[in-house]
Amino acid sequence: MKILEPEIQQKINKLLKDLDLRDLYKKYEWKGDSHSNGFPDLFRLETEISDAARKNSIMQHHLVDIAKWGKLRNTKKISCQEPIKLTLYVNNLPASWLATEPENAISILDAQVKGFGPTYASKILHFAVPQIFGALDTRLVRIFGNSAPKYYLLNLIAEKSGDRWLIPPSQTGWPGEYGIWIGILKNIADCLNEEHKFCPHPQKYLESGLREEGIWLPADVETALFSYASQEISETSLNSKRLSTRTRESA
Repeated sequence: MKILEPEIQQKINKLLKDLDLRDLYKKYEWKGDSHSNGFPDLFRLETEISDAARKNSIMQHHLVDIAKWGKLRNTKKISCQEPIKLTLYVNNLPASWLATEPENAISILDAQVKGFGPTYASKILHFAVPQIFGALDTRLVRIFGNSAPKYYLLNLIAEKSGDRWLIPPSQTGWPGEYGIWIGILKNIADCLNEEHKFCPHPQKYLESGLREEGIWLPADVETALFSYASQEISETSLNSKRLSTRTRESA
């Protein structure tokens, strides 16, 4: 696990005091996924991708599936060496080096996958090894990166390109800050588990063996933080529209 700077730890402590991650986890929504219906897409993708990772058989069709779920445009540009050469499990357990070198894992993926940027490379790892990884998308960078309104945790920026956002891989913080992000997710998961603030997993996650009852994994923390980031971005957008309306009315 990455050793976090004291300043980051202080911000994590504040975040844990301010936010109810259990409630945020239950409020996660994306396309057809909600807590009430058991996160069917998240469940399916994690089941399929983690199984493929254990067999060292992550293929191009897995990446296309992730891309379509995430609404990535032009999936025809996606290609990779088949199978992807990245050992993620040893004896059915996450490879020991992943927790200490998560940035290397994403760099290895980046060298083999075409058509994916930082966001989607991190999604592969989220679904493949949720015990270690979480994704890092533009919503999370906008809320926890350099422009963070409340919790500045990462030295990263997200940029708008047309009507979409992206994480420029050329910035100095990439991929090192991804390693920091994984350390943050692990730290938060450990804190929640130690305080017995149980994660409210949908029942089928428990029945399938993907999760132990109440135990937070880094991927679960990321799910809750994505929910928070989505709320913050939606609120900011709504306030901006209200301000724009008032400005026009007073003109």
